Amino acid sequence: MALVKVISDNLFSGANLQKLEVGAKVEVSKEMADKWESAGLVEILSDDDRQLEVATPGDNSAEQPEQPEQPEQPEQPAATKSKKGK
Repeated sequence: MALVKVISDNLFSGANLQKLEVGAKVEVSKEMADKWESAGLVEILSDDDRQLEVATPGDNSAEQPEQPEQPEQPEQPAATKSKKGK
C-alpha cells in the first residue's frame, strides 16, 4: 500500500468514479500509485509496507478500563403537527 497526495484536478477513482480533490490523501496499491505518478496525477508520500493494527477486546475484565454507565436517553416523540392560524 502507498499513501499518495492528489495533485491533479481530473482524477476519478473507485467503482462509482468518485472525483478526488486536489490535496486529498488516499491510500492505494503500490502498482496503482506508480501508474498515477507516471501520469502526473499524484505525488507518492510513502510507499512502505504498512500493516494495519486491529484492536480486539481482551478476555480478562481486569485488562479493560471500567466504562462509566451512560443514562438512558428518553425516546423523542414523533413530530407534532403544527396548528394553522385562522
